[in-house]
Amino acid sequence: MQSLKLNLDKAYSYKLFMLVAFSLFASVMYQGHIQQGGIYSILFFAALALCAFQIASTVYVTFIKRTIDINIDDTFISWYFSDNNKNNKEVKIKLEDIKDIKTEINYLLGNFYSSFQVTFLLNDDSEIVLTDGITYDFGLKKSEEVCKFLLDNDLGEQQDIKFAQLIKELNIDTSKTNQKFTKKVGSSYYVGIISDNRKEFLSLRIQIETLYDDYKKVEKNVNNEYLVASDTIKDSHIHLKSNAIGLFVEFYNVSRKQELKTLKELGKRKKIGF
Repeated sequence: MQSLKLNLDKAYSYKLFMLVAFSLFASVMYQGHIQQGGIYSILFFAALALCAFQIASTVYVTFIKRTIDINIDDTFISWYFSDNNKNNKEVKIKLEDIKDIKTEINYLLGNFYSSFQVTFLLNDDSEIVLTDGITYDFGLKKSEEVCKFLLDNDLGEQQDIKFAQLIKELNIDTSKTNQKFTKKVGSSYYVGIISDNRKEFLSLRIQIETLYDDYKKVEKNVNNEYLVASDTIKDSHIHLKSNAIGLFVEFYNVSRKQELKTLKELGKRKKIGF
């Protein structure tokens, strides 16, 4: 059995940010509450309630330490939260019942950590979600630890697992940033990049769009994944994916034109595409 135990962050900065935001909103709604009432009054009191919640949760986390224990063996993955060493209900899932796993790190205003969740999609199409909730945070670093722990046990999305396996095969030290490594496996050519620059994904995507203009059929286009296929070449695609470890590109049955470059190789450009 492999285990991971983490202390969740108390998220004081996030609570302060939200308290200020709700306070400003309440001050704006107050004028409408005094002059017109109705919906303005409802929004005003709702904003006050949210301010009170932020204050109460700040007091709560000051005195209560929350931890999470995640365990994986040959049959199950399980986890439970503990508040001051008092264990909450354990969640347990059979590995054979898992159809897919999606991890998501959300940001507020672009680069300010907001929340983290792992969604386990089961064979019966039901979902079980592991998340940090609204009072505590995993935080960016601990979210990445959870993602890496799952991938080390071959739990995650298909492309993420391929990336983790490639790192193991090539014995890559992921603690060192600004790395690029490649490998040819059958019809696939893999490019892995370890970088702490969040613009790296956008840079790689622009290079793919520029170099491979015959790949215009967009099959996936989200904030951490870009998959394009060719209308003329059957069974051929380029798949870009970022995760907690780094960035991974798979060229499947593609005649490559040149190597993709990291931002460092491009000259450490500060702005890409805008």
